[in-house]
Amino acid sequence: MITISNKEHWLYEQASKQPNNTAIRTEQGFISYQKFFEESNLTANYLLTHDIKGNDHVGILFTHGYNFFVLVNALWFIGAIPVPLNTRKTTNEIENEIYLADIKFLIIDYKVASQFSKINFKNKIELSNKDISNTVEKISVILNSQFSILNCSLIMFTSGSIGNPKAVVHTFQSLYESVLATDSFAELSSDDIWLASLPFYHIGGFMILIRSLISGSSVAFPASPKYEDINQVINQSNPTHISLVPTSMRDFVDHNVHPNKNLKFVFLGGGPSQTELIIEAVKKSWPVVKVYGSTETCSMITALHPNEIESKPDSVGKLLGKNKIKIMSKSKNDLDEVVVSSKSLFKEYYKDQLTTNNKLKDGWYQTGDYGWIDDEGYIYIESRRDDLIISGGENITPHEVESAIKKLPFVKDVFVFALQDKTWGQIVCAAIVSETISEDVIKDFLQEKISLYKIPKRFFIVKEIPRNEMGKVNRTEMLEQLNLN
Repeated sequence: MITISNKEHWLYEQASKQPNNTAIRTEQGFISYQKFFEESNLTANYLLTHDIKGNDHVGILFTHGYNFFVLVNALWFIGAIPVPLNTRKTTNEIENEIYLADIKFLIIDYKVASQFSKINFKNKIELSNKDISNTVEKISVILNSQFSILNCSLIMFTSGSIGNPKAVVHTFQSLYESVLATDSFAELSSDDIWLASLPFYHIGGFMILIRSLISGSSVAFPASPKYEDINQVINQSNPTHISLVPTSMRDFVDHNVHPNKNLKFVFLGGGPSQTELIIEAVKKSWPVVKVYGSTETCSMITALHPNEIESKPDSVGKLLGKNKIKIMSKSKNDLDEVVVSSKSLFKEYYKDQLTTNNKLKDGWYQTGDYGWIDDEGYIYIESRRDDLIISGGENITPHEVESAIKKLPFVKDVFVFALQDKTWGQIVCAAIVSETISEDVIKDFLQEKISLYKIPKRFFIVKEIPRNEMGKVNRTEMLEQLNLN
């Protein structure tokens, strides 16, 4: 249940209501809401000494820890807008995003400062706890930044797995409404313990922190979003809610790990999830909730309850809260674009009015995903519009072909994509990770699984398929690796 009034900064209000309740859980100990507020306020005062002001866009390059959460709240106290940046990107990519988002200051965790020493940017601030602790608290930051639900709260870049990343602008209202939608499904409680199991520079990871903050619960921080660190914190903190991508879920299943006693839900998203994986996880008693969403929708907008997995394994569930969706198609053989209306939708793409106008029309977001909806209201996402392959006039969804190929025991990973062709318009291609491969064996196998026109015409054997932390294929990097760009 959500009880905050939205008349004050969320952290300030939670610290006032429940100062002694646990907000942060780390290996070093627990941090109360009052202490969390004091650290954020002190950090805000330190940032003010560097002339960071309201409405400034502030880039964040930070390690995976609770200090990131402190910094975000500190910026909100000032009225500045955080722009989380991917620490796995190159210097050139980060410099490009600094330019695209009009970042005025760049705050870098001292632990990774050497990694980004070559970034060509004037206003870099290397931040450490020692610097902050030496700050004398002289200013009441809260009084200098009045909270408004309509103010911009975040600029976050899309993953950019297809094309260039876009700077997505959210308000405090879109973040809040996203949490309300989750609450309508999960019945959030201040007793919940969330696991910070995804990178914070992706919307899925960022919203873990916001759900915890708005519901007044606590969040446990592993050293990283890697399987080993996540598993360690599960054993230590006994969380109620975990968010995973399919690759992480696969690690738990393959290691025969069973869920902790306190666990209510595992939200599984980040891309098409293999039906077999979900069924395996559910058989091991993992309470998997299959979800669908994007940076633009402020994370998940649909959910499939664990009790529905057996009857609707390929669906992403039904809409959360008051979200609305329009899909004209009632059959996977006649797909249509998924169009969403929600109070959690983004405000705009920063400095890109043309794309904003193309994607946001009369309050409806054109997702670029193809799908269908059955007679019971369950939603199915078959393909991204950019991924859909049209070969000889036939629509082919790569996910269906990938799922069929993955059923071969010697295939470790696969990526299905299109290449332009004079005869067919496009042809189906597959990049496969496998030590043993025979195209004839694959083709014979696929003839029993999918239509002939869906079987790839070209196969590429690769050592690895490049994916980001959310499990999404970096299409550009993959095509460059195959010399197809």
